[in-house]
Amino acid sequence: MKINRALQKELLEHLRDVYPRESGNVGRIGEPDETLGNLYYLQELGLIELAASNYIDGTKKVHHATITAQGIDFLEDDGGVSAILGTVTVKLHEDTLRQLIEAKVQASDLPPEQKSGILKALREAPGETTKQLITKLVDLGLENAPKAIPLIQTWLQGASS
Repeated sequence: MKINRALQKELLEHLRDVYPRESGNVGRIGEPDETLGNLYYLQELGLIELAASNYIDGTKKVHHATITAQGIDFLEDDGGVSAILGTVTVKLHEDTLRQLIEAKVQASDLPPEQKSGILKALREAPGETTKQLITKLVDLGLENAPKAIPLIQTWLQGASS
């Protein structure tokens, strides 16, 4: 069986077009064995549901198929509702960000008098100034992202084991 992305897309689009009804014609799209294999593959991914029979001689027959909500979302350019529901929002309070910056300044190799001057200015800075500083720091971090990729990979591999 050959994985055929173009055929898979055609199968999913056909099922989306008849949704919420099932399609008894889906098995007739493409070459039978290739279509059958790709339908089972899409089912295993949770993109479609199949009503099929497995016969004693090892043959299989798809009676009908239905696209799932996950299958519809997969076809959507924006990821569909799944993308919205799966969004994670991270909020950092201004004080937390100040503390993170202070910790980095404290850990730096700067002379003590320079550190205390920076820390004093940071603590006395109005919220808008702190916001601009954080924006600049994020920009700087993103500009240096290629240097951070190996660190990110190492950390994520360590966290997953």
